[in-house]
Order: sequence, then structure tokens, then C-alpha cells
Amino acid sequence: MARRTVRELAGRLVGLGMVTEEKAAAVLADIGAEDHLDEELRGRALAGWLPEFGIAFSVHGEDVDYVEDYYPDLLEEDIAACTGGAVVISDVVLVRYDGIEKLYLVRNGEPVWWSVSHESDDYVDLAAVAGQINDLDPGGDDPRTFHQLRPEKVDVTQDDIYVLASPEQARALHDEFGLDFYGLDSEWPRRGAAPTAEPGTKEWYMQEDRRYMTEPAKEFLDRWLSDMDGALDGWRTRFLPADFPFDFSPASLDALERLVLDRFANRPAVEAAAADPFVVGAVRYLGEALVRSGAGHWGYRDLVDSIYDRVPLIRSNTPDAFWGIVIPLHQLGTAADRREPGALGRSVEELHDAADRYARALRALDSIRRSEVDV
Repeated sequence: MARRTVRELAGRLVGLGMVTEEKAAAVLADIGAEDHLDEELRGRALAGWLPEFGIAFSVHGEDVDYVEDYYPDLLEEDIAACTGGAVVISDVVLVRYDGIEKLYLVRNGEPVWWSVSHESDDYVDLAAVAGQINDLDPGGDDPRTFHQLRPEKVDVTQDDIYVLASPEQARALHDEFGLDFYGLDSEWPRRGAAPTAEPGTKEWYMQEDRRYMTEPAKEFLDRWLSDMDGALDGWRTRFLPADFPFDFSPASLDALERLVLDRFANRPAVEAAAADPFVVGAVRYLGEALVRSGAGHWGYRDLVDSIYDRVPLIRSNTPDAFWGIVIPLHQLGTAADRREPGALGRSVEELHDAADRYARALRALDSIRRSEVDV
């Protein structure tokens, strides 16, 4: 194992292709003191030097004076420097409206929204940065992603350090220098090419989702959507009464709800029959009714184990920061559990609420921009 010194770290960063020999030499020359370069360091003490090599940045955990000024300095300067210009962040704005906070930024010409929350204007929302840091990865064919260093002990005032590295490079830093990163063995799909559809349309949001989907997830969603009309026609013929209003209207959802209540006593009964042809068809019908309302689109993911994974779902036509989601299977179970008229019809409200939050944020952003022009 290499000695854990700044000098040995510099040499290994060159060997891993993370920095050039010239950059490493320049950093070592700036540090200067021989005893410091060859001092045995561990964990965070060693990792603290990584930003000096231009492959990492830190997010301040203590008082930053004012977050509205700190975020642009952090994102617009450090990200471009770390990525060598592969990711350029601009137009960073902290948007506040109706007691809600969002961080708006432009990544390589694409608008991105982050969910943030600040108890004080003096402190960065470290959890928000950690949860959304992969929006700053280069993406595409570039294997590098930002890896968050795991602290040796929990201390809310210490800086969070993010290192830009490929999986192999991060593994080498862990194995050879003892640097511990969150999710080191997790494999996440890299962000794909930007959508080509008209921005703001259902098609645009579906393409945006696919940028982050695994190949198996894409294949499942493609199969699910490939013969939606045919599958629904077959379900209609097999299970629906002749007087069912098959028009995806609110009235048809009330009719579907009555059929569900007649068949199932509660949520567990619905979930136990998730693969039953009637339930599969009901999931399709409810989902299509929501999509045709204009507020959402079909989605599917298989990255983690959660209630949102490995089940067809409807996502709002909004950026992730305004997350609105309906899982048709779960809505059928909720209707069977609560047995309150109109439960399925109210599903669309969640999607429209997300759209409303997004519209209000856009108006607030526009107001901020206009006020800056007027100054």
C-alpha cells in the first residue's frame, strides 16, 4: 500500500489519469514544506488536499454569511474547474415563493431545479447538495461522477468534500489511501443525451426520464407502452360491463372505482392480485386517464428498493424538484381501503398540484430576473 502522504497522493493521481504531471508538480511546489509533503496523513486530513489538485470541491458546513451569494460562487466556479469545462453552471438563482425554496441553475445550457430548505440564510443545505449532486456529473460517455467523502464522524459544521472520479479511480483512492466514499459500489446510469422533443411537452419529460434509466427499465417501459390501446381493448372486452363509459373521463374513473370495490375488500387484497389481468388492466386504464388529462406521463425505474420502484407509475410533467407522482396500483389499493367515493378521480389532483408549484416557481424566477434588470 502506498504511504498516505500528499506527495504519494500526487503521484498516484497522475498515475490514475486524474491530474497531469504539471498540475501535480505545481500543487506540490505551492505547498512547499518538505516535512508537510511527506507527513503521514489519514482520512479527511489527506482528502482535504484533493481540492488543491482541481479534482474536488468542498461545500462549507459553517456560516457562509448568505446562501444566496454562496451558491453561485460554489457552483459556477468550482464545477467548471473540477470538470475541466465539461460541465458549466450559470445563472444560479435561489428562488423563494409562498414559503417554498428552490435553487435554479443552468447546466450546459439546460435549466435544472433543485429542492432546498434553509433554516437560516447563513448555512448551506448540505443534504440538498448531497441528494442532487449527480446533476453536476459530466454524463454521456464521461465515466466520472462526483463522489461524496464519508466523514469519519458526524459533525454538521465540517465541510462536505466531493471528488470527481471514475468508479475505478474512486476505488483506487479507497483501497490505496483509505478514502471512504458514499455509495462506492453503487452503479447508477450516467445522464444521457438531452431531449430532442419540444420543451415542456409530455414527450420531452419522457425523454428526460430516460436519460437516467437503466437499460432494463427502458425495455420494460417500452414493452408496457408498445400496445397500450390493444391491451386496454382486450381488458375492456373481458372485464367491463357494456355501459362502462370507456372514455378516460372522471366519470369513468368513478365507474372503475365501483368495480374495484366490488372485487376487493382492502389494499392487501389488491396488492396480492397485482398480476391478475383485471388489476393489470385497471392500472393501465387509470394511468392512461391521468396521462390524457395532460398532467403526467408513464414512467418506470428499478434503481433502489422503494414504493416507487419496479411498478408502472405516472410522473408529473415537471422537473424533479416539483415531484408529483401517482402509482396506479397503489391508488387502486387506497380506494379499496378507504372506500370513499371519488378516490381514483382525485389522483389527478396530485399531478396538477405539481404543475401549479412549478408554474409558481417560474413566475417567481421571472420576477427576480425583472427586478435585477430594473436595478
